[in-house]
Amino acid sequence: MKIFYIHHALRATGNPPSQDDGLQELGIADAEIVAKLFQQAKTNGLTIKAIYSSNYFRCKETSKIINEYINAPIIEDARLNEYVSVRQATKYGLPENDPSIETWLDCQMRIINCIKDIVEKHEEKDVVICVTSGVNITPFISLAYQVQPSNDLPCPSVPSCSPIAFEINKSSFSFIKDN
Repeated sequence: MKIFYIHHALRATGNPPSQDDGLQELGIADAEIVAKLFQQAKTNGLTIKAIYSSNYFRCKETSKIINEYINAPIIEDARLNEYVSVRQATKYGLPENDPSIETWLDCQMRIINCIKDIVEKHEEKDVVICVTSGVNITPFISLAYQVQPSNDLPCPSVPSCSPIAFEINKSSFSFIKDN
């Protein structure tokens, strides 16, 4: 199956930043460009079965913009939410015991389990889109290239609204050990 990872469109960061931050005009334009590319691919025979989205506002808005052009079900899943480290908790004004604070490894496993569930729901020939945050690309790479998740893996960032396609074989999930 094919999964398109898409980083949400460029966000309008509030002061202080919040998970309810919306999109900048440039981000909206980026999302429309990506949506038109998917619309063209749909015209050429690509059938997108669903859009899975983090429940953060910027991801939901990006998903809605893309979906205006492709008309697929949007499914929100909090497991696609971004990684919130202890360091970031201060930035967002979260208390130290907030349940959204996790280790980098825990974040990777959360997203991997989400991707596993998505793959289980779909046929080998299906195409889906996952709209999430930039650093969350690492679990997608782990699955696609069979790299065991660890706290030592990089936490890269991805540009606004950049789609990255991953070919996923349903039988390749057995190498990931659940924690």
